[in-house]
Amino acid sequence: MGTLMPLAVGRRRIPTLAALLAALLAALAAAGCGGEAPVAERLPGLPSAGGSSSADPSLAADPATGELLLTWLGGDGAGWHLYFSRSRDRGDHWGPAVRVTADTSEVHPHGEASPRLIAGPGGRLAVVWPRDVPVSTRRWPASAIRIARSLDGGRTWLPPLTINDDTTAAPVGHNFQGAAWAGDSGLVAAWLDERTSARPVGHHHDPSATAQDSTTEADAMVYLAASPDFGATWRANTPVWGGACPCCRIALARGRDGSVVAAWRQHFRGNVRDIVTAPIAPAPGEPVRVHEDGWVYPGCPHNGPGLSVGADGRRHVVWYTGAEGRAGLYYAQAGNTGPAVAVPLVTGKSVLSVHGAVAALSGGDAVAAYDATVEGGRAIAVAWLPAGGEKPRRTAIPGGKGGVYPQIVAAGADLALVAWTADSDGRSEVRLARVALPRARH
Repeated sequence: MGTLMPLAVGRRRIPTLAALLAALLAALAAAGCGGEAPVAERLPGLPSAGGSSSADPSLAADPATGELLLTWLGGDGAGWHLYFSRSRDRGDHWGPAVRVTADTSEVHPHGEASPRLIAGPGGRLAVVWPRDVPVSTRRWPASAIRIARSLDGGRTWLPPLTINDDTTAAPVGHNFQGAAWAGDSGLVAAWLDERTSARPVGHHHDPSATAQDSTTEADAMVYLAASPDFGATWRANTPVWGGACPCCRIALARGRDGSVVAAWRQHFRGNVRDIVTAPIAPAPGEPVRVHEDGWVYPGCPHNGPGLSVGADGRRHVVWYTGAEGRAGLYYAQAGNTGPAVAVPLVTGKSVLSVHGAVAALSGGDAVAAYDATVEGGRAIAVAWLPAGGEKPRRTAIPGGKGGVYPQIVAAGADLALVAWTADSDGRSEVRLARVALPRARH
C-alpha cells in the first residue's frame, strides 16, 4: 500500500494527428494483410498545475462530444491535489488545469486505489477516490470514499461528499473503488469495505468455504452505493458480495443500455485468487469466474482487473495471474454463464505483477494497455485485440520505460489515449500517448 515516488521528463516535438495516421498507413502497407499493428506516439505533457510532480491519471470521454477528459494528482512537495483538464482535439492540446480538491488531506498517490473519473450526460462529471483517515492503532490508515462533482463540464467543481454511510462508527477501510454512470442519470459506486456487521443480500460466498485458509489478510466485502441524480444524493450502502481480496481494486463498466457490470478478484477455497464478473446495476447478480486460473496465493496480490463493456454487451476483461507456469496478463471476452477463453498478452518466467486496463471498440474489438515486459522490466505497451479470435497485435509506447498503472480510453473507432505514471530519481510524472489502431473493419 505504498505511494509512488515522483519524475520530471523533458519535452520533445510531438507529431500531429495527421502525421500519426500517416505513420499508421505506412505501417499497414509494410505489414501487409493480416499484419496490422497499432502505432503509438508520445503526446505533450499535462497543462501546468503549479507543482513539480504528477501521478495517478484517470481517463474518460464526454458521451455527448467524444472529447477526452483527464484527471490526475499534482504535487508540490507539501501535498497533493486532484486536477482536471479537457482536450477538444484528441490529445494534441489540453485546456487549463482545474483544481478539484480544496486541501491536501483529500488525496495522495496510490496506483491501485487512484481516483476514477466518470463522464455523464449534460456536462455532468464526477471523480471518486478514497480519503485516508489516520488511526494510531492501525497499520494502514482507515479511509472514506469521497466524490466531487461538476455540473458544467469540468469548469467548476462542487465540494466533495462522503459516500460511505458508516461515518459515525469506528474508522475502518473503504477503498479500492470503482464507479460508473448508470441508467439515464444515475451513478453507482462500489468499493472493498471492512465493515463486518451485516451479511450481504444474495451473498454467494459461504464464509465456511475459506475459513480454514491461512491468509495474511482478512477478506473484504464489496459494498454498493447508488445515486439517482448523478451523485447529489445517495441511497443507503448495501453489502453485496463477500470473500473479495481486500487490496485488489474493483472495476465497474457501463453498457450501452445503462446497465453496469463489476469485476474483482475473489477468494475461493484453498486460497485460490481468481477474477469474477457480475451485474451490479440496475440490480446485483451472481458472480461468474472469468477463467479458472487456480492461482493459489495466501493473501491479497494488490492487483485488480481491467474491465470495459462493448456496444454489444460483451465484457472485455484483462487481469493478472501468478499461477505457476502461467504467470502474466490475460484477456478474455467474459460471459455470464461460465469461464471464458484466456488470451495471453504478456507472460514469461521473469514477468512482474502486471497492471492492465482495457477499452472496448466498435465491432467487438478492444485495446489493452499494460506495464510489464516478459524480461521482467517495467514498460508501457498496448495490444490491439481484434474480434473473431485473431492474435493480439502489440506495440511498445515511446517513453513508457519504467511506467506503471496505465489507463486507456477509446477516442473513436481507430484511436485510443493512454496515460500512465513514470517514476525515476524520486519524482513522478503523468505521461500521455495516442495510439492509432487499424481501422474498424466491421
